Amino acid sequence: MPQQNMAALFTPITIKGLEIKNRIIMAPMALSLGFRSDRARAFYLERARGGVGAIVLPGTAVDVLASDEAWGKRGALASFLQGLSSLARDVHDAGAKLGIQLWHGFRFPAGLMGDQGELVAPSPVEKARELKAAEIGIIIGKFAAAAASAKEAGLDFVNIHGAHGYLLHRFFSPLDNRRNDKYGGSVGKRMAFALECVKAVRKAVGEEYPLFWRLSSEEGVVGGITLEQSIKLAKALKKAGVDVIDVSFGRLPRQIMPSKRQPMGTYVSQAEAIRKEVNIPVIAVGRINSPQLAAEIISQNKADFVALGRQLITDPNWVRKAQEGRYDDIVYCDSCNKNCIRFIPEIKKAPASQDLPLCNLNERAGKEWMG
Repeated sequence: MPQQNMAALFTPITIKGLEIKNRIIMAPMALSLGFRSDRARAFYLERARGGVGAIVLPGTAVDVLASDEAWGKRGALASFLQGLSSLARDVHDAGAKLGIQLWHGFRFPAGLMGDQGELVAPSPVEKARELKAAEIGIIIGKFAAAAASAKEAGLDFVNIHGAHGYLLHRFFSPLDNRRNDKYGGSVGKRMAFALECVKAVRKAVGEEYPLFWRLSSEEGVVGGITLEQSIKLAKALKKAGVDVIDVSFGRLPRQIMPSKRQPMGTYVSQAEAIRKEVNIPVIAVGRINSPQLAAEIISQNKADFVALGRQLITDPNWVRKAQEGRYDDIVYCDSCNKNCIRFIPEIKKAPASQDLPLCNLNERAGKEWMG
């Protein structure tokens, strides 16, 4: 590959005054590490020192960051934010930026782990009642408060999780949203919850704080969200205040985490299609394991960032090795989908134990704190 194409991967980019030193982002992953323990700190710092431009901490229930209410004790949120601030300082010292993914599942009101309260949905389904309009307003307020807390803690940006079958995604999906109020019906009405959420978050954090949105470009299910509909949403999100669209795919675990049977750069074409329609940066995902592929995506303007998840579990020094041209030294993720996904609630293929490595190819993964 021509050197100038590889150089594109390591060209800085600035978003709302935030300079990210390269085009490589560590994707948010549910690994049950937490944020404040020695184990979590060591895991994230090893990836920051490995050269990644930015790290997105995994999906965190907005209730956790909104107030002390979810914790059940006064002062707990302040303590949590202190821990986040400490991690952010360390990641910054290592040369990377740090953001967090803001998430809402299906409980109202949600507790500390997002697993309390009643099951809710856009429209009534088995075991879940329809979310009331007033409750939607409460949740929007929690997204705004959570984003403000992240900013207060010194995080560089927030990434709102509007993908993968969670609450914001389902409000946009015609499969789940059968409402007849202002939050359901047409494509425009189905995106109302998302747009109100963005506007509230933007107001809470100000105009100069970077705001990302994670989008499932298609559901991959008959009758579900289409790419054409997602392009309309992406344009509306930009107008509402989103700075970066993080383009993913699907709602099922087997879609979200492509296996070795699926092609490299699995969902890059989705990011490329959306990038052509919105004049803001987009992130491409899906088995982007080789530096050559990553550089091609950036140099050919298919996306502005590449997000690596499992590949950075397998080799935390991927970025540094790529920048130094040491491609043969990289340990490549083989997309086995074993240890790294055992903490995902919908899967739970193996017990959640700190004694097990997070990766079959990297025995050190998750044990960095042990030296």
